[in-house]
Amino acid sequence: MAASYSTRVGARPARVYDALLATDFSRHPLVALLMGLRAIPAALVAPRATWNRMRRSRRSGPLPLRALLGQDFALLEEQPPVELVLGLTGRFWTLSGGLVPTAPATFREPLPAGLARAAWNFLLEPVGAEETLLRTETRVLCADAATRRQFLRYWRLVAPGSGLIRWAILRQVRHRAEAANV
Repeated sequence: MAASYSTRVGARPARVYDALLATDFSRHPLVALLMGLRAIPAALVAPRATWNRMRRSRRSGPLPLRALLGQDFALLEEQPPVELVLGLTGRFWTLSGGLVPTAPATFREPLPAGLARAAWNFLLEPVGAEETLLRTETRVLCADAATRRQFLRYWRLVAPGSGLIRWAILRQVRHRAEAANV
């Protein structure tokens, strides 16, 4: 399963890459709202753990892309200013998200039954002298057929919100890169 989004940015790839790393995604109201909605089921299952996690993330301040690495994502690949790839493992369809620690060194190993892995990339392609095509794609691999069925039921529910988050992130990065270009 894969989902892909893109935008053209009026700046060179290096500037867009810097903007990608520096943009505070938590400041976008839509992203904050959708991530808050995603936390509701986890709060019902494990209120104390969810509250502590939300408090830690609020205390840590801005949420640029690199800040995600200290939470649930692993940095799988980085080739500035061309591509950045993050990875995540879990049972995304469960109320708590069922995330498990993800190590870059073991990300490509076979998955245990019942788990799924997601790889999320940002790819920057120059288009002319002062323009970049910024693309993001999320790919998901499920360990087995039963896991895939569970994931697909979940994905039908969250895909629209996930797409909105991707569009919001791309728009924020575009605005930041183009503002820095002035």
